[in-house]
Amino acid sequence: MRIRCKVKDVKNTVDNIKHYDLDTQQNLVKVINSSLGRIGKGAKQRVSSRGLRTNIAGRKLDIKSRISTSRANYTKGKFGGKVESKAPHSHLVEFGTRPHSLDKGARRKKMVINGQPVAGKIMHPGAKAKPFMQPSYYSERSKYIAGIRKAVEHKK
Repeated sequence: MRIRCKVKDVKNTVDNIKHYDLDTQQNLVKVINSSLGRIGKGAKQRVSSRGLRTNIAGRKLDIKSRISTSRANYTKGKFGGKVESKAPHSHLVEFGTRPHSLDKGARRKKMVINGQPVAGKIMHPGAKAKPFMQPSYYSERSKYIAGIRKAVEHKK
């Protein structure tokens, strides 16, 4: 799951990073990496978790352990990092779901819910949104913008 958030002034600054001296470029990378770390940490703190769970193959199912941060490093030609949740159901937690039918058509004859086989039409009641990624970004956004401005104005 990715939530893309763009800030126009910051985007212009980052797009023109090659026009700054090496010290300013390194300061920009530090600001971005520290913000990414705080956003990732905030997302892990905000997500509700019932502990580490794995499936039969050993793959982690909980969202908290599947949130990862890729760091920015301008020397490798990559500039700009990301915080993402690799759990396949994280968007359902972040944005919630409406009530919906769990019927998959004629090929599904029965389903097991809480150890009991259930046949026929099954309705999921939906789930309230429990955002964890967006609030952590918005709580860090003003510090991020201020840090970018300070890094750029440092050498003026």
